[in-house]
Amino acid sequence: MEEQHKCSSKSLEHKTQTPPVEENVTQKISDLEICADEFPGSSATYRILEVGCGVGNTVFPILQTNNDPGLFVYCCDFSSTAIELVQTNSEYDPSRCFAFVHDLCDEEKSYPVPKGSLDIIILIFVLSAIVPDKMQKAINRLSRLLKPGGMVLLRDYGRYDMAQLRFKKGQCLSGNFYVRGDGTRVYFFTQEELDTLFTTAGLEKVQNLVDRRLQVNRGKQLTMYRVWIQCKYCKPLLSSTS
Repeated sequence: MEEQHKCSSKSLEHKTQTPPVEENVTQKISDLEICADEFPGSSATYRILEVGCGVGNTVFPILQTNNDPGLFVYCCDFSSTAIELVQTNSEYDPSRCFAFVHDLCDEEKSYPVPKGSLDIIILIFVLSAIVPDKMQKAINRLSRLLKPGGMVLLRDYGRYDMAQLRFKKGQCLSGNFYVRGDGTRVYFFTQEELDTLFTTAGLEKVQNLVDRRLQVNRGKQLTMYRVWIQCKYCKPLLSSTS
């Protein structure tokens, strides 16, 4: 114990005399990870990530219509079953696409790409599915993955969409945030709320519009008034965000 005490004293004395190196080592390791060329799609010249990809209804059309050898598509979803269906699809090509399970709200789990490596991030009816309090941090993390000039493309539910008006009493969890019968959740946005989320994450508005549609189900004789919001936000070429 005396020997351990002496070693501890020397160690503390050394720490007070020299600047801490642990932080510098961590930073160097982080830099090495960012510069490493060992992540999926590292040789690609154009990279797209779809968050909340489901079974690949957006991913596969992109791969089918764009034959650019420099294109690489990443796609993730909270559901492991959905990702398994993507990976077993006959159109799935590991040399052009990487599908993985990921929780958009998980602050501890990193994406399989370095910061500043993506050209496009796609969010289609996925941001509305998470708790409002966690939306900003999720967008902040995605923003860091974009290259300067990279863009986020979003389509999601707008305020007073038909789906919101049809919810019954007891299904509202908080303001404009509801739970469906199957347990999934949905939030209905305003343009201003989405603008605040993206600009706070250091992105600049390219487009933020309301898409109002009248859908008619002739079989069931139903008229549906849909309200969706479509956004494009770009990372500045000279970004001050980390």
